[in-house]
Amino acid sequence: MGPGRDLVESLAQGTGYLVTAVTVFELALGGERAHDRRPVDVLLAVPCLALTRGAALRGGDVLRDLRAAGKGIDVRDAMQAGICLEAGLPLVTRNLRHFERVPGLDIVEPSAWGR
Repeated sequence: MGPGRDLVESLAQGTGYLVTAVTVFELALGGERAHDRRPVDVLLAVPCLALTRGAALRGGDVLRDLRAAGKGIDVRDAMQAGICLEAGLPLVTRNLRHFERVPGLDIVEPSAWGR
């Protein structure tokens, strides 16, 4: 499943985790699920944080401001940031390079989660 497998297993046995609707989309898009749905479906068998109106507005504001500053990120990253900002939750990701640009977003590297 990749480098996040240990984190997911740890979270599933502990306090649990949530995924964003954008994560679901990205995992559905990925080739791994086309070959074997089980690992991805297990990962996704948790509550999903939706892209609500508030989250979409926050993500749009983030992307607009970053683009204006010449520091744009991918639209999907902005949506994920908006979802987490709106929910007041950290984003666990290996993509620190993009997400560290988002003001106020609590980002955590998978290896640092739970420390």
